[in-house]
Amino acid sequence: MKRVLAYLLPVMLLIAIWWSTVILFEIPHFILPAPDRVAAVLFDRFILISAHATTTALEIVCGLFLGSILGFTVACLIGDSKRLQSITIPALVISQALPVFAIAPILMLWLGYGFASKLAMTSLIVFFPVTASTLAGFRALPESWDTTFQTLRPRRVKLFFYVRLPLAVPYTLSGVRVAASVAPIGAIVGEWVGSSSGLGYLMLQANARGQTDLMFAALVVLCAEALMIWSVSNRISLRFDQKYSANV
Repeated sequence: MKRVLAYLLPVMLLIAIWWSTVILFEIPHFILPAPDRVAAVLFDRFILISAHATTTALEIVCGLFLGSILGFTVACLIGDSKRLQSITIPALVISQALPVFAIAPILMLWLGYGFASKLAMTSLIVFFPVTASTLAGFRALPESWDTTFQTLRPRRVKLFFYVRLPLAVPYTLSGVRVAASVAPIGAIVGEWVGSSSGLGYLMLQANARGQTDLMFAALVVLCAEALMIWSVSNRISLRFDQKYSANV
């Protein structure tokens, strides 16, 4: 019950501020619709909005999964080699320094306007936080341990799987939790650049037709969807982290 209230109270406060702002400043509905108008659109256009929301949710979840797997794999491949890190990290930084709007048209050109380009965009945004967090885990080896290993001289494969990888996994899970909060950006930007479905596409169509209440309804659903995906991924990663820490 307390957890539910912790989620509901900020939402209720935000709705109250939103409604009060519309009433006090007499803002026209085509600029900022009141919450009741948005709720009415959500009810009347539920089938349309839910169809587009399903597309966006699928893009976010699949992109989060694929980007996390790729980020973890790349980090494992370069995490034990400073030379490989010096070669690949600049490329990773450049991939994140470029604005997503600059990359999206290229992905659309290569992969088309379907699901593949949105998946690639989301995976690209998720990839860097997971990779960077996992690499931080590989660097977390205490200096005292490093001295001991230099004395014992264990095999690098055993050292990787029995020491370095177990230290890196909790960092990876932290990266996944961060990535879950930014994954919707990739899907929405991809839908804005070019698509035929999704909440981003619906928002663009509603904006072009002056249907501000529908645009806000899509935005509300997107916020709820992003919060739900983050909450589920956060809970799963925390549980896995607890079980993993107990077994290590």
